[in-house]
Amino acid sequence: MMKKVIATLMTAAVAMSLVACGSDPAPQEPTPAQEEAPAAEDAAPAEDAAGDAAASAAAGGDMNGDGKIVVGYISKNTVDVFHATINGAAEEKLNALKDEGVIDDWTGILDGNTDAAKQCDLAQDCINYNCDYVIILPAESTASDPAVTALSDAGIGVIVVNSKTDSTDFLALTYCGSDDVFAGELMGQYVQEQVPDGGVFVHCQGIIGNSAQQQRGEGIANTIGADSNWTLAADVPCDWDPSKAVNAVDDYLAQYGDDLKAVICDNDDMSSAAQTECNAKGREDIVCIGVDGNQGPLQMVKDGTLGATVLQDGAGQVLAGIDAVVKSVNGETVEKEYTIPFVLVTSDNVDEYLN
Repeated sequence: MMKKVIATLMTAAVAMSLVACGSDPAPQEPTPAQEEAPAAEDAAPAEDAAGDAAASAAAGGDMNGDGKIVVGYISKNTVDVFHATINGAAEEKLNALKDEGVIDDWTGILDGNTDAAKQCDLAQDCINYNCDYVIILPAESTASDPAVTALSDAGIGVIVVNSKTDSTDFLALTYCGSDDVFAGELMGQYVQEQVPDGGVFVHCQGIIGNSAQQQRGEGIANTIGADSNWTLAADVPCDWDPSKAVNAVDDYLAQYGDDLKAVICDNDDMSSAAQTECNAKGREDIVCIGVDGNQGPLQMVKDGTLGATVLQDGAGQVLAGIDAVVKSVNGETVEKEYTIPFVLVTSDNVDEYLN
């Protein structure tokens, strides 16, 4: 009799266990970051963990296991002409991918306001939105890096476009941009060719800490900065702002007069404003040059009121980033870096790029 009671109790226990298992939700698929996370006592260095996360992202597809492919897009800003062009190209392409069913959704253009702290907040929004990939155009190298780190830690494939953060090389799925040192060298060499006897030049900088600002300055230093015929009056922090570049022109014209021969700018908004100011003061001989190749400066080159610009294909950069997303979704190889070349544009080739 006792054996029958025990058997009955065991049968009931097994049945209750099966019911309990059936009532629990199915366990979530671990994110790539979770799958790669080492035990605390065996923890790998941060760079190794980040590299594993990027490798998982490269495998592609539904990163968080929710059955959807969602792309986040964190802009640098939505105001200046160069980034408006980038954002427009991205919006058109991502909408097309959604219509074609390649991706299920995307966040729209999230405005970073050229503010690293804002970009970090937007990164958390993308995590909360269950993004599988996030395209980010960093405002600053160091201050925007926590956004990239947080996204990667969440198992998201990070595509960094236009300028790098501190951890981009070992953490991001890919970087799509241009060689900003080369851009600085193109500007320096152009000025040296136009004014072989040398003189005094001013360098109008972008936002200090942005990788483009740093690397373009390096390229300038490699060329005209190392030329004994030239004297650098100052590296002037102008924050990409044309009005600040105009102020710099006025200040250093007053200080150096006829000895001022060139104004080299980290972007075209500043160079076109600087050249307009020089021209208005009867100093058309001063060579002003910058980077981006926006339509306004290109038209000035066409009209002969600006000598040259260094064209940066921002749309090409972001489209390369979106192509990397598609490759990852399809399980194809994604390169760690895609380089879009800069082009020196003068009156000889401006018609190829205008409009």
